[in-house]
Amino acid sequence: MLRFEKYQGTGNDFVIFEMSELDGLQHSLLAQKVCNRRFGIGADGMIVVAPSKVATMQMIFYNADGSIATMCGNGIRCFAKYATDHELVKTKVFTVETLAGILTLEIIESDDLTSLVRVNMGSAIYQHESVPLPGDGDKFINQMLEVDGVPYTVSSLFMGTIHTVLFMDNIDEEAAARIGAAIENHPLYPNKTNVNLCKVVDSKNIDVLTWEKGVGITLACGTGSAACALLSQDLYDCETSVTVHVKGGNLLMERVGEEIYMTGPATLICKGQYLYN
Repeated sequence: MLRFEKYQGTGNDFVIFEMSELDGLQHSLLAQKVCNRRFGIGADGMIVVAPSKVATMQMIFYNADGSIATMCGNGIRCFAKYATDHELVKTKVFTVETLAGILTLEIIESDDLTSLVRVNMGSAIYQHESVPLPGDGDKFINQMLEVDGVPYTVSSLFMGTIHTVLFMDNIDEEAAARIGAAIENHPLYPNKTNVNLCKVVDSKNIDVLTWEKGVGITLACGTGSAACALLSQDLYDCETSVTVHVKGGNLLMERVGEEIYMTGPATLICKGQYLYN
Protein backbone atom coordinates (compact mmCIF):
# COMPACT_ATOMS: atom_id res chain seq x y z
CA MET A 1 0.00 0.00 0.00
CA LEU A 2 1.25 3.47 -0.91
CA ARG A 3 0.40 6.50 1.20
CA PHE A 4 -0.89 9.38 -0.93
CA GLU A 5 -2.58 12.74 -0.71
CA LYS A 6 -4.65 14.41 -3.41
CA TYR A 7 -4.70 18.16 -4.00
CA GLN A 8 -6.19 20.59 -6.48
CA GLY A 9 -5.09 24.00 -7.69
CA THR A 10 -7.86 25.92 -9.51
CA GLY A 11 -9.39 22.60 -10.52
CA ASN A 12 -6.17 20.97 -11.75
CA ASP A 13 -5.83 17.88 -9.53
CA PHE A 14 -2.79 15.86 -8.51
CA VAL A 15 -1.88 12.78 -6.52
CA ILE A 16 1.22 13.28 -4.40
CA PHE A 17 3.63 10.61 -3.15
CA GLU A 18 6.91 10.90 -1.31
CA MET A 19 9.89 9.29 -3.00
CA SER A 20 10.47 7.02 0.01
CA GLU A 21 7.08 5.35 -0.68
CA LEU A 22 8.01 4.37 -4.23
CA ASP A 23 11.14 2.29 -3.81
CA GLY A 24 11.55 -0.07 -6.76
CA LEU A 25 8.43 1.13 -8.60
CA GLN A 26 8.31 2.38 -12.18
CA HIS A 27 7.05 5.93 -11.76
CA SER A 28 5.73 6.34 -15.29
CA LEU A 29 3.55 3.24 -15.07
CA LEU A 30 2.38 4.20 -11.59
CA ALA A 31 1.32 7.62 -12.88
CA GLN A 32 -0.80 6.05 -15.60
CA LYS A 33 -2.53 3.77 -13.11
CA VAL A 34 -3.01 6.36 -10.38
CA CYS A 35 -4.30 9.11 -12.67
CA ASN A 36 -6.89 6.89 -14.39
CA ARG A 37 -10.29 8.25 -13.35
CA ARG A 38 -12.06 4.91 -13.79
CA PHE A 39 -9.57 2.40 -12.43
CA GLY A 40 -7.28 4.58 -10.29
CA ILE A 41 -7.52 7.52 -7.92
CA GLY A 42 -8.04 9.95 -10.79
CA ALA A 43 -5.91 13.04 -11.44
CA ASP A 44 -4.41 15.31 -14.07
CA GLY A 45 -0.92 14.39 -12.91
CA MET A 46 1.26 12.69 -10.32
CA ILE A 47 3.80 14.51 -8.16
CA VAL A 48 6.75 12.88 -6.41
CA VAL A 49 8.27 14.75 -3.46
CA ALA A 50 12.00 14.13 -3.36
CA PRO A 51 15.09 15.50 -1.61
CA SER A 52 17.37 17.89 -3.48
CA LYS A 53 21.07 18.73 -3.34
CA VAL A 54 20.58 22.16 -4.93
CA ALA A 55 17.26 23.39 -3.44
CA THR A 56 15.08 22.91 -0.38
CA MET A 57 13.10 20.13 -2.09
CA GLN A 58 12.66 18.54 -5.51
CA MET A 59 9.40 18.13 -7.44
CA ILE A 60 9.18 15.36 -10.05
CA PHE A 61 6.03 15.66 -12.17
CA TYR A 62 4.31 13.09 -14.38
CA ASN A 63 1.42 13.70 -16.76
CA ALA A 64 -1.59 11.39 -16.68
CA ASP A 65 -0.20 9.48 -19.67
CA GLY A 66 2.98 8.68 -17.75
CA SER A 67 5.21 11.16 -19.55
CA ILE A 68 7.47 13.30 -17.40
CA ALA A 69 6.95 17.07 -17.49
CA THR A 70 9.52 19.77 -16.86
CA MET A 71 7.15 21.90 -14.76
CA CYS A 72 3.53 22.38 -13.71
CA GLY A 73 2.41 25.72 -12.30
CA ASN A 74 -0.67 24.45 -10.49
CA GLY A 75 1.19 21.34 -9.41
CA ILE A 76 4.02 23.24 -7.77
CA ARG A 77 1.55 25.18 -5.61
CA CYS A 78 0.09 21.87 -4.43
CA PHE A 79 3.62 20.62 -3.85
CA ALA A 80 4.24 23.68 -1.65
CA LYS A 81 1.08 23.01 0.38
CA TYR A 82 2.10 19.38 0.92
CA ALA A 83 5.69 20.23 1.85
CA THR A 84 4.72 22.85 4.42
CA ASP A 85 1.87 20.81 5.92
CA HIS A 86 4.25 17.88 6.46
CA GLU A 87 6.98 20.20 7.77
CA LEU A 88 9.39 19.16 5.05
CA VAL A 89 10.22 22.87 4.83
CA LYS A 90 10.46 25.14 7.87
CA THR A 91 10.09 28.59 6.30
CA LYS A 92 7.42 30.39 4.30
CA VAL A 93 9.90 31.10 1.49
CA PHE A 94 11.82 28.18 0.00
CA THR A 95 13.20 26.80 -3.25
CA VAL A 96 12.10 23.83 -5.35
CA GLU A 97 14.19 21.98 -7.91
CA THR A 98 12.31 21.14 -11.13
CA LEU A 99 13.42 20.04 -14.59
CA ALA A 100 12.76 23.64 -15.66
CA GLY A 101 15.17 24.98 -13.04
CA ILE A 102 15.07 26.09 -9.41
CA LEU A 103 11.98 28.11 -8.47
CA THR A 104 11.31 30.23 -5.39
CA LEU A 105 7.96 29.80 -3.63
CA GLU A 106 6.25 31.74 -0.85
CA ILE A 107 3.32 30.69 1.34
CA ILE A 108 1.18 33.85 1.59
CA GLU A 109 -1.45 32.40 3.91
CA SER A 110 -2.56 28.92 4.92
CA ASP A 111 -5.11 26.90 6.87
CA ASP A 112 -5.74 23.17 7.24
CA LEU A 113 -7.25 22.79 3.76
CA THR A 114 -6.01 25.63 1.55
CA SER A 115 -2.82 27.63 1.08
CA LEU A 116 -2.33 30.72 -1.06
CA VAL A 117 1.02 30.29 -2.79
CA ARG A 118 3.15 32.75 -4.78
CA VAL A 119 5.61 31.28 -7.26
CA ASN A 120 8.42 33.01 -9.12
CA MET A 121 7.89 31.35 -12.50
CA GLY A 122 11.07 32.85 -13.93
CA SER A 123 11.40 34.25 -17.43
CA ALA A 124 9.90 33.01 -20.66
CA ILE A 125 12.29 31.73 -23.32
CA TYR A 126 11.35 32.58 -26.90
CA GLN A 127 14.33 31.22 -28.86
CA HIS A 128 13.62 28.46 -31.37
CA GLU A 129 16.09 26.00 -29.88
CA SER A 130 14.31 26.17 -26.52
CA VAL A 131 10.74 25.89 -27.78
CA PRO A 132 12.00 23.99 -30.00
CA LEU A 133 11.01 24.94 -33.53
CA PRO A 134 12.72 24.61 -36.88
CA GLY A 135 14.40 27.60 -38.44
CA ASP A 136 16.84 30.27 -37.34
CA GLY A 137 14.50 33.05 -36.22
CA ASP A 138 14.81 34.54 -32.74
CA LYS A 139 11.12 34.30 -31.80
CA PHE A 140 7.98 32.55 -33.03
CA ILE A 141 5.46 35.33 -32.31
CA ASN A 142 2.32 36.14 -34.33
CA GLN A 143 3.13 33.53 -36.97
CA MET A 144 0.64 31.92 -39.33
CA LEU A 145 -0.05 28.22 -38.79
CA GLU A 146 -2.53 26.26 -40.89
CA VAL A 147 -4.71 23.78 -38.99
CA ASP A 148 -7.12 21.60 -40.97
CA GLY A 149 -7.01 24.09 -43.81
CA VAL A 150 -7.68 27.11 -41.57
CA PRO A 151 -4.91 29.68 -40.92
CA TYR A 152 -4.39 30.77 -37.31
CA THR A 153 -2.07 33.36 -35.79
CA VAL A 154 -0.03 31.65 -33.07
CA SER A 155 2.83 32.43 -30.71
CA SER A 156 5.04 29.82 -29.05
CA LEU A 157 7.38 30.10 -26.07
CA PHE A 158 8.93 28.06 -23.27
CA MET A 159 7.48 28.86 -19.83
CA GLY A 160 8.76 25.92 -17.84
CA THR A 161 7.23 23.82 -20.61
CA ILE A 162 6.26 24.48 -24.23
CA HIS A 163 3.16 26.63 -24.82
CA THR A 164 1.45 27.87 -27.96
CA VAL A 165 -1.05 30.72 -27.59
CA LEU A 166 -3.86 31.82 -29.89
CA PHE A 167 -5.67 35.11 -29.14
CA MET A 168 -9.34 34.92 -30.13
CA ASP A 169 -12.47 37.06 -29.73
CA ASN A 170 -14.41 34.07 -28.40
CA ILE A 171 -13.17 30.84 -26.85
CA ASP A 172 -15.01 27.64 -25.99
CA GLU A 173 -14.26 24.01 -25.20
CA GLU A 174 -15.21 22.75 -28.65
CA ALA A 175 -12.68 25.05 -30.28
CA ALA A 176 -10.06 24.29 -27.62
CA ALA A 177 -10.41 20.54 -28.20
CA ARG A 178 -10.41 20.76 -31.99
CA ILE A 179 -7.61 23.28 -32.37
CA GLY A 180 -5.66 22.04 -29.37
CA ALA A 181 -5.43 18.42 -30.49
CA ALA A 182 -4.39 19.44 -34.00
CA ILE A 183 -1.68 21.88 -32.91
CA GLU A 184 -0.37 19.61 -30.12
CA ASN A 185 0.48 17.00 -32.74
CA HIS A 186 1.42 19.39 -35.56
CA PRO A 187 4.72 18.40 -37.22
CA LEU A 188 6.05 21.90 -36.49
CA TYR A 189 6.41 20.84 -32.84
CA PRO A 190 8.68 17.78 -32.57
CA ASN A 191 8.16 17.55 -28.79
CA LYS A 192 4.45 18.45 -29.03
CA THR A 193 3.04 21.57 -27.40
CA ASN A 194 0.42 22.73 -24.95
CA VAL A 195 -2.19 24.95 -26.60
CA ASN A 196 -3.91 27.94 -25.01
CA LEU A 197 -6.87 29.91 -26.35
CA CYS A 198 -6.84 33.40 -24.85
CA LYS A 199 -9.39 36.22 -24.87
CA VAL A 200 -8.36 39.68 -23.69
CA VAL A 201 -11.29 40.99 -21.63
CA ASP A 202 -9.65 44.29 -20.67
CA SER A 203 -6.20 45.54 -19.64
CA LYS A 204 -6.40 43.72 -16.30
CA ASN A 205 -8.27 40.52 -17.17
CA ILE A 206 -7.90 37.66 -19.64
CA ASP A 207 -9.82 34.41 -20.15
CA VAL A 208 -7.81 31.26 -20.89
CA LEU A 209 -8.71 27.73 -22.00
CA THR A 210 -5.83 25.25 -22.13
CA TRP A 211 -5.40 22.03 -24.06
CA GLU A 212 -2.62 20.27 -22.16
CA LYS A 213 -0.44 17.82 -24.06
CA GLY A 214 -0.91 14.32 -22.75
CA VAL A 215 -4.07 15.36 -20.87
CA GLY A 216 -6.54 17.36 -23.00
CA ILE A 217 -8.68 20.27 -21.81
CA THR A 218 -7.92 21.17 -18.20
CA LEU A 219 -9.70 23.42 -15.73
CA ALA A 220 -6.48 25.39 -15.30
CA CYS A 221 -2.84 25.50 -16.33
CA GLY A 222 -0.43 27.67 -14.37
CA THR A 223 2.40 27.77 -16.91
CA GLY A 224 -0.12 28.32 -19.72
CA SER A 225 -1.74 31.17 -17.81
CA ALA A 226 1.70 32.72 -17.30
CA ALA A 227 2.47 32.43 -21.02
CA CYS A 228 -0.86 34.05 -21.92
CA ALA A 229 -0.33 36.86 -19.40
CA LEU A 230 3.13 37.65 -20.80
CA LEU A 231 1.94 37.69 -24.40
CA SER A 232 -1.16 39.77 -23.56
CA GLN A 233 1.17 42.35 -22.04
CA ASP A 234 3.57 42.27 -24.99
CA LEU A 235 0.99 42.20 -27.78
CA TYR A 236 -2.14 43.81 -26.32
CA ASP A 237 -0.72 46.32 -23.81
CA CYS A 238 -2.28 44.63 -20.79
CA GLU A 239 -1.04 45.80 -17.41
CA THR A 240 1.86 44.18 -15.57
CA SER A 241 -0.63 42.67 -13.09
CA VAL A 242 -3.23 40.51 -14.84
CA THR A 243 -5.95 38.26 -13.45
CA VAL A 244 -6.27 35.09 -15.50
CA HIS A 245 -9.76 33.59 -15.46
CA VAL A 246 -9.73 29.83 -16.04
CA LYS A 247 -12.52 27.29 -15.68
CA GLY A 248 -11.28 26.28 -12.24
CA GLY A 249 -10.96 29.79 -10.78
CA ASN A 250 -8.58 32.74 -10.98
CA LEU A 251 -4.81 33.15 -10.98
CA LEU A 252 -2.95 36.42 -10.45
CA MET A 253 0.04 36.96 -12.73
CA GLU A 254 2.45 39.80 -11.90
CA ARG A 255 5.33 40.78 -14.14
CA VAL A 256 8.44 42.14 -12.44
CA GLY A 257 11.05 42.97 -15.05
CA GLU A 258 11.37 39.89 -17.22
CA GLU A 259 10.12 37.51 -14.52
CA ILE A 260 6.52 36.59 -13.82
CA TYR A 261 5.00 35.68 -10.46
CA MET A 262 1.92 33.48 -10.12
CA THR A 263 -0.34 33.60 -7.06
CA GLY A 264 -3.10 31.06 -6.57
CA PRO A 265 -4.65 28.51 -4.20
CA ALA A 266 -3.72 24.92 -3.41
CA THR A 267 -6.29 22.77 -1.61
CA LEU A 268 -6.11 19.36 0.04
CA ILE A 269 -8.88 17.05 -1.24
CA CYS A 270 -8.22 13.75 0.52
CA LYS A 271 -5.56 11.39 1.80
CA GLY A 272 -5.36 7.62 1.95
CA GLN A 273 -3.58 4.47 0.80
CA TYR A 274 -3.36 3.28 -2.79
CA LEU A 275 -3.55 -0.50 -3.29
CA TYR A 276 -0.93 -0.83 -6.01
CA ASN A 277 -0.76 -4.03 -8.07
